[in-house]
Amino acid sequence: MTHLDARAFPLRTAPGGATLLASLFALAGAASGQEAVSAEDPGAAMSRALIAEALAGVSGEVRTFNDHLTILASPWMEGRLPGTRGMELAKEYMEFQFRASGLLPAVGSGGESRSFRQPFNLGSTNEVTVASLELGGVSFAHGQDRDFTVTGLGVGGEIDAPLVFVGYGIEDGRDRFSSFGEETDLTGKVAVLLRFEPMDAEGNSLWTRRDGSWSRRAGFNGKLQAVADRGAVGAIIVNTPGANDARVSTLLAAGGGGRAIAEIPVLHLSAEAGERLVAAGTGGATTLPVLRDEANAGAAVREFQGTARMVAGLERRAVVAENVIGLLPGKGALADEYIVVGAHLDHLGQGSFGSRDRENAGRQLHPGADDNASGSAGIILIADKMARDYEAAGDAANLRSVLFMGFSAEESGLNGSNYYANHPIAPIGKHVLMMNFDMIGRIKDRRLSLSGAETGAGLQEFLDPIIDGSPLAIVQPERMSGASDHTSFMRKDMPVLFAIIADFHADYHTPRDVSSLINRVDAVHAANLFYEIALGAAQRPEAFPFVEQRTRRRARRNTAPAEAEAEAETSGGGAPRAATVQFGIRPSYTEEGIVVEGITPDSPAAAAGLMKNDRIRTWNGEAVDLAGFSEKLKAAKPGDKVKVGVTRASGEKVELEVVLKARGGGA
Repeated sequence: MTHLDARAFPLRTAPGGATLLASLFALAGAASGQEAVSAEDPGAAMSRALIAEALAGVSGEVRTFNDHLTILASPWMEGRLPGTRGMELAKEYMEFQFRASGLLPAVGSGGESRSFRQPFNLGSTNEVTVASLELGGVSFAHGQDRDFTVTGLGVGGEIDAPLVFVGYGIEDGRDRFSSFGEETDLTGKVAVLLRFEPMDAEGNSLWTRRDGSWSRRAGFNGKLQAVADRGAVGAIIVNTPGANDARVSTLLAAGGGGRAIAEIPVLHLSAEAGERLVAAGTGGATTLPVLRDEANAGAAVREFQGTARMVAGLERRAVVAENVIGLLPGKGALADEYIVVGAHLDHLGQGSFGSRDRENAGRQLHPGADDNASGSAGIILIADKMARDYEAAGDAANLRSVLFMGFSAEESGLNGSNYYANHPIAPIGKHVLMMNFDMIGRIKDRRLSLSGAETGAGLQEFLDPIIDGSPLAIVQPERMSGASDHTSFMRKDMPVLFAIIADFHADYHTPRDVSSLINRVDAVHAANLFYEIALGAAQRPEAFPFVEQRTRRRARRNTAPAEAEAEAETSGGGAPRAATVQFGIRPSYTEEGIVVEGITPDSPAAAAGLMKNDRIRTWNGEAVDLAGFSEKLKAAKPGDKVKVGVTRASGEKVELEVVLKARGGGA
């Protein structure tokens, strides 16, 4: 095949210094709603001309990639969060492209019942059906960008009851601190409590040494249990004004926050709305900052005047995710063996979990252009090219079947790929190679990381001439990168290849991961690299027997010490915030919590007594899901002692102390 070379594209400079390639990138942003050119702008006509000329100056493959990328990363796709209309549109788009390329539906028993979709249960979520709050004629608006949200930390209900301010709602803090008086009785009342914990004038915790960090007493779990134990019939958590934490300007997503902690309705109120609530409840006699200062000193219980009306409706809604799978049937003697070429199609939606931008998490679109609209667009390109090759090959050819997959729910724990690996359309032993794309859109200095050559016997030697022919600088890390969807297949003793940008960027898992920043030319180079590998592997008479990974191998090719590995994703973050501690489990996500699929020998988890099939529910008393578990690990230090609440397969509930170790075995 002919490799694209960006140096062959003349980048003529327009007045003002704009290049045609920059105009092409601007086109993607405009199409996805991230940039716009006003019709009144005198430069609009020139911009349109430059964009048109830029598109004419690149190959058809780059233009096609641009189309796929721009559509998948557009606001219309809503950040491609499983369970949303936007993710459904993204699946429809990929299925349409697979059909157009001539791929066959891969899932089902045959005939018209076959489908491009492989559904699997992703647990359930809370849907808020009704929400209102009123006190003394003052009404509050529901919504994440408004006054309050109904959270999943409690249950639904309709309440008419007086309000009682109880400071931070902390039962037993440091130095015998308590937000409650000895006789505090909340029976039949709604508790109003502040977020976080006692803080100094700069908004930092009085109980920790690091700015912007909080002790475990700041968590919702202990607070809500404390007010419920005192008879409260509802709770209103108010963002604490002046706290040195970006979350103080955000609200929990409607229905979000985790699983129910207390059997009472729990609302989350903004600081601004909290000011209005205090004014209505005290007749203007005091303010929220004054109450905060009193709460910092200890018990600050204050009865509000009037009766509040709270209505919270919550319904559990099952979330069913789907992998999109297209089959390119093989030919001849190799047709019953399969190569998987995949990428995860999902992303973070509004960033309610997994966002690295605390200020905008849960409230601003995370387009996921690089992660992973770029990889998904690459899969669509490869599928179309290989389908045309197979059609031209004739019936006498020997070619392996190829499965093109758009995985769902990768961001919340490799759920889609893990489901397929355990529920394949053909025996898993017939799958001879898995190739995974995750973030190929922001290639810098032509550097692409390609790991996994050591997982198959003869795979490196097969790759060498293909790599040598690529215009990209292929970086082969010292060890297998992970975890992304290839990990699910490697656990099944399948050789894997994983491609990802070699140099991470700060826009990863933020609203700034937009299509206007994508390096389309080199992304197509990456897609063509995988195309040549897949086509060559499909024709190769011998497979690549799996090689179990026991030791790290020496770095190859363009590997520099600080750049030897492009870390892949975890459910809650990425390489820029990788955990420095070892816990020692292989988890997966279920609606019941974090299920332990495996335990690393001699790890902290093993020493603490965790067992396979345990379900982790709490971290230091705070309810935790898989995304939150990842964030806890990233914030932890070697030597930290963590109380982990676990439910055994038998139903027994235990609490285990895990002493975290540094990665690599340190204390």
